[in-house]
Amino acid sequence: MNIKDVARVAGFSIATVSRAFRAPEKVNVHTRAQIERVAKQLGYIANSSAQVLRTRRSRVLGVVLPTLLNPVFAECLDGIARAAHASGYSIVPVTTDYQVTSEERTVQTFIAANVDGVLLVVSNPADSLALRLLKSKQIPYVLAYNLHQDHPCVTVDSEAAVADVVGQLADCGHRHIAMVSGHLAQSDRAQQRYRGYLKAMRQLGLQHRDLIEVPFMATSVAQISVQLARSDRPTALFCSNDLLAIRSVRAANDSGLRVPDDLSVVGFDGIELGMDLTPRLTTIQQPNREMGRVCVRLLADSLARGLLPGPEHTQILDYSLRVGESATITDAHMPTPSRRTK
Repeated sequence: MNIKDVARVAGFSIATVSRAFRAPEKVNVHTRAQIERVAKQLGYIANSSAQVLRTRRSRVLGVVLPTLLNPVFAECLDGIARAAHASGYSIVPVTTDYQVTSEERTVQTFIAANVDGVLLVVSNPADSLALRLLKSKQIPYVLAYNLHQDHPCVTVDSEAAVADVVGQLADCGHRHIAMVSGHLAQSDRAQQRYRGYLKAMRQLGLQHRDLIEVPFMATSVAQISVQLARSDRPTALFCSNDLLAIRSVRAANDSGLRVPDDLSVVGFDGIELGMDLTPRLTTIQQPNREMGRVCVRLLADSLARGLLPGPEHTQILDYSLRVGESATITDAHMPTPSRRTK
């Protein structure tokens, strides 16, 4: 069984069938679906190794994520996988455990494997050797969740989102608002959110609290509980991600505090799991699956046109406040930026 048989049965030229396998983004979606259906019926599998030799294209995208233990990245990966399949690409996902050295080793491996492009979440794009390697080899890449003026990014305005929600907490009467975050040095996202917290507290004329800085992945319930046992404990916690918010709710329960009566807790990410908890989690919701889809589309479009994505391709997506039961916020309205290209 060969490509000529697929072309004959599908009713298309050999060139069209070849293009459907080699560069599917250039073929009409209905035509491609017909060709794929016939190929499946005939048991034809395109020889990807031969395609690489002819075109120097692997049809593979490397994906670098901090972890899949945090559902936010699992949701993003789901969007990546679906969009990559629709565009005719395979993906190779690798996790780094928030380690910069792992980011660098992974990118070196991807370069050696001749991937067509790379989608990354890095600790700090400002000084990332992994990104410098990709630039030096002229390999297309896009950052997800990160935001930096020198790189193509797909993200939300974390700083503005946090300032908005802290203002909402203040409007509900909270004056003692603290922030829980993973280690700032490991995440520029956490840094942006901390800046948003400080900005809002300053604009509101409120005294900011010392940052409650804990590990991103290791359990931190005991450390948060210590802060909640203080006589001057906060009445509201903003948490830089939903996992930390979930642990904060547990810490409040362990400390004999009722959520939200004694302590309001707000997260960031909008993971679906948050709606299955008791109380349901109030959180800043970002479009995690859409984040992955947009990154893949940006890469696939750039590859089809033979271009390298640049900072001018940065896209800022919308965020919203998903009101649950973990915080005394009743108004779901938050001003959101329109989706825009930077």
